[in-house]
Amino acid sequence: MNKTVIILVFVVFGAPVLIATLLHSEWFDTRLGGTRNYGDFVHPVVPLPEGWEIARNEGNILVRDDLLERWQLVHRRQSACDDVCLEDLYWLRQVRRAQDRHQPDVGLLLVSLTEIDDGTRQQILELADDFQIADGEAARALHDAFPYASGNSSSYILDPQANIILQYSADADPNGIRRDLRRLLTWTQRN
Repeated sequence: MNKTVIILVFVVFGAPVLIATLLHSEWFDTRLGGTRNYGDFVHPVVPLPEGWEIARNEGNILVRDDLLERWQLVHRRQSACDDVCLEDLYWLRQVRRAQDRHQPDVGLLLVSLTEIDDGTRQQILELADDFQIADGEAARALHDAFPYASGNSSSYILDPQANIILQYSADADPNGIRRDLRRLLTWTQRN
């Protein structure tokens, strides 16, 4: 066999291994600069406080443990839930529906400092009958636990341990939220 052929075989098969080794070494910094997420990471994550209880119209009480073991899509408002609020809640429901077989792994929560009237409450429950609603002055401790976002409303993703991990502005694209939630659900299902 010719020396040139042997060197050529080494270059063709050995060069990719050598390049990969160098790229993963400490001599080169090849980490990506950005992230793929659409929302803003809450860093460090913010755990929801313990000890709050919110009475609901059905007579039962919403507590922190009710939000555990499922991802939560949360919409937080400072003022009354108007038509814009209902549209935001509609899109959160659609984000959950887009998760296909993972829908049962995602809960929906509205946190509002303003008491939700019965008519609006009924409209929310028509969107999704398992929508959790925390409203009024009783919801202040829960409302204040969320990182401040400019404007009247914002949305968040909570992990299954009730930690706030992602934050979205009021004008966030629901498709961006959907993609972030899909990645989170996919990555956690692999473990």
